[in-house]
Amino acid sequence: MKLFFIEIENNKEIAVQKNNNLYLLKDFGYDFKDINELIDSEINLKDLCFNNQKEIKNEYKILSPIEYPKQDIICIGMNYIDHKDEVEKVSKKDFSKDVDTIYFSKRANKILGNDDFIPINSEITEKLDYEIELAVIIGKDGKNIKKEEVNNYIFGFSIFNDLSARDLQTKYKQWYYGKSFDGSSVMGPCILLNDKNFEYNKLNLKLSLNGEIRQDNNTQNMILDIDEIIEDLSKSITLKKGTIVATGTPSGVGMGQNPPKYLQSGDKLVLEIENIGVLENIVK
Repeated sequence: MKLFFIEIENNKEIAVQKNNNLYLLKDFGYDFKDINELIDSEINLKDLCFNNQKEIKNEYKILSPIEYPKQDIICIGMNYIDHKDEVEKVSKKDFSKDVDTIYFSKRANKILGNDDFIPINSEITEKLDYEIELAVIIGKDGKNIKKEEVNNYIFGFSIFNDLSARDLQTKYKQWYYGKSFDGSSVMGPCILLNDKNFEYNKLNLKLSLNGEIRQDNNTQNMILDIDEIIEDLSKSITLKKGTIVATGTPSGVGMGQNPPKYLQSGDKLVLEIENIGVLENIVK
């Protein structure tokens, strides 16, 4: 089952997709202003009865499933060996001498959604880059979560594009500024609800730029898998429901090309993760 946040008839609504049919959640008796409020409620949607429910027939626009995150997005840096290798080749720095895992945060005043234009931001960066990542959305508060229990704390999954200004990352010696400019977070097109039987540690993910495949990998090649990430983070951080965790990107980013190839106005990005869907945007 998938959750969409849509604009329909000048209203923003939560929609549920089952068997490729889309329904308004409010028609089931649940009227939430957004998906954050739904997550807060901790209601179980798996028992929704779709008999005699009316499908959405009117035109609608798909929005980011979570437009306004409650907190900064938690990100994991270089969580695929091949991406770590390409970064070290470009930067000529051995990150393994510093730490095993790189955690950082990303400010998102508003998360863009499917078909939204990605701002080129030429006034602040000449090196705008893309990163496809599996996003994990936490469904209930947790501290000291054991790996075996992580599945019980996950609300769902989405596709995340961690756009980055590579020149700003280098200039400021840390990543927050270079990854937090307006329009640097894109997520969607939906949230795939965690049914507890979903193999999230074995998902194909792929990004193409203007039809050319740039990133093509599988979450089974993460250095830290989802369960290990959540266990490790929750040792020191209480993970609040609604928290978005971006779990890292594989190789093939723009700065890893030879020569580097950064985003330009008019570029079309297509991000796909198995079982979740496709997220498309144009840079403008």
